[in-house]
Amino acid sequence: MKKFITANDITALGRQGKTEYVMGPDDQLTDLARETARRRGIRLVRAENVRPPLPLPEKAPAGSAAASSKAPPLSPPRPYVPPAQAGTPGVRQAVSASWSRAQSAPAPVPPAVRPEVSLLPRYDMMIENGTVILPEAGRLAVNLCIKDGRVAALTTESASAVSRVDASGLYVLPGIVDPHTHLGLFAPLEEELETETRSALLGGVTTIGTFFNRPDSYLPLLDFLERQVPDRSRVDIFPHLTLREEAQLAELPHYCARGMNSYKVYMCGIPGLFPHQEDGFIVRCMQKLAALPADPILCVHAENTSIVEYAQTAAASLPMDTLEAFAKSHPNLSESEAVVRTAHLSKELGFRTYIVHTSCRESIEALRAARHDKLFVETTSPYLSLDTESDVGAYGKMLPPFRSPGDRKALWDGIREGIIDTIGTDNTTITSAEKQVMDGMAKAGAGYPALATHLVSVLNEGFFRQEIPLEKLVPLMTRNPAKIFGIYPQKGTLLPGSDADLVLVDMNESRTADPAGLMSRSDFSLFQGKTLRAWPRGTIKGGRIAAWDGKLTDDIPSGRLLKHGML
Repeated sequence: MKKFITANDITALGRQGKTEYVMGPDDQLTDLARETARRRGIRLVRAENVRPPLPLPEKAPAGSAAASSKAPPLSPPRPYVPPAQAGTPGVRQAVSASWSRAQSAPAPVPPAVRPEVSLLPRYDMMIENGTVILPEAGRLAVNLCIKDGRVAALTTESASAVSRVDASGLYVLPGIVDPHTHLGLFAPLEEELETETRSALLGGVTTIGTFFNRPDSYLPLLDFLERQVPDRSRVDIFPHLTLREEAQLAELPHYCARGMNSYKVYMCGIPGLFPHQEDGFIVRCMQKLAALPADPILCVHAENTSIVEYAQTAAASLPMDTLEAFAKSHPNLSESEAVVRTAHLSKELGFRTYIVHTSCRESIEALRAARHDKLFVETTSPYLSLDTESDVGAYGKMLPPFRSPGDRKALWDGIREGIIDTIGTDNTTITSAEKQVMDGMAKAGAGYPALATHLVSVLNEGFFRQEIPLEKLVPLMTRNPAKIFGIYPQKGTLLPGSDADLVLVDMNESRTADPAGLMSRSDFSLFQGKTLRAWPRGTIKGGRIAAWDGKLTDDIPSGRLLKHGML
């Protein structure tokens, strides 16, 4: 039986005076366990007769009864051909070339489908022999049954089904819910509804929260989304609407009536993209939202505008060529002060508030004292995986910036202590040319793609290096954001009745991240050239196998615009 060896296991062995640990054929070490063994002088020995960590089912001899009982593999889907690209020729041609490279390899063949003897199968699909991570209960050795696009049962027994997926050696997780993305900032929204949702499926992400920011009414946008999401998106979407003027506050009842119940304000804006809002306006937003006949929530970009402006003035005369230098223009103090202010306003007004992309140690320290039941806290997978000592250069420029290794450690401590509720991406799709990476750190724009590497980067760092159990990590990317934004239990769980969105993860799978295979409109990745562990083996969306072994297998738009937060 496969076992993950932690530092505690090695330490206990050392206390017993032992100098050797015999590992089973499928056992794996976390990074910390391997380092602990090295320090304590404990020799790690692999048992003999090692078998492959994830053995494939043996093929029955041709003509045998077993062979005749198996249906042929599913036919691979036709390669996706991107629509004609419009806009800047150079950028669009580069994107088209990236698509061509991504689609040049033969499409994968999903697991073989075994027909049932029964003439009236009870279920459409059964996921069998895997380990289910159920956010409400932990890990379960059960089979998962799907009917009509929903989870129908969790059972230890075998049941009649049209098809079966053998998940031996795999972990079965709810489809990942990324609460924090941006689409349509540097390319038409309708284009990124296609490209980025394909990339999301490859990474096991089946539902995304997307922020929109515009002046005037959001009603035309909602009309657009209701038409375009079903026609173009491969994942389900729940919008967040940024509030920036009184006319939008007057329309809040109309947004609420259409199921839109999460909003955003910027305490510190981004020049050229998002203006900042004064505290008085933020208080008025909370008061107006509290009067709605639902349970809305206000997301807050928490940085102190004045502190940032002074820091940028001070940094203007200094070299701006590293991530560390850029971080000084948005100091930790600017975030932690705004976090305290946000927590106070939320508590005094009794209003549900969600702090996005928390990035630094001072914010975590402040939240230890400021947390209350109306306040929720997010960080992102890039902030958990990379810091100012990482070698990503200008590709990693973001707002807030990457922080020091000590800040990154504090974020993981915040997860261990339950201070952080969710992990998102802050995905902002942008190409190298649009980001102006070649012009250096000072001129580069903020943003990066992160959907396809979201889950694997969290597991690679959080499980193998930080030794945080899957049972603790998975809810932060599934149940917690679904509950906070009012789409649970439709999303974020595998309880019967929930949507059959799930991801099968191979904890043994090591792969080098290659932007050409991630299917984003972007041509780079924060992890390009880096080997990550625990990649998704397959993604099932609405009961259909949508991706397998890093390739799309079902490219049918099936996205829905989710109504959320309704009572």
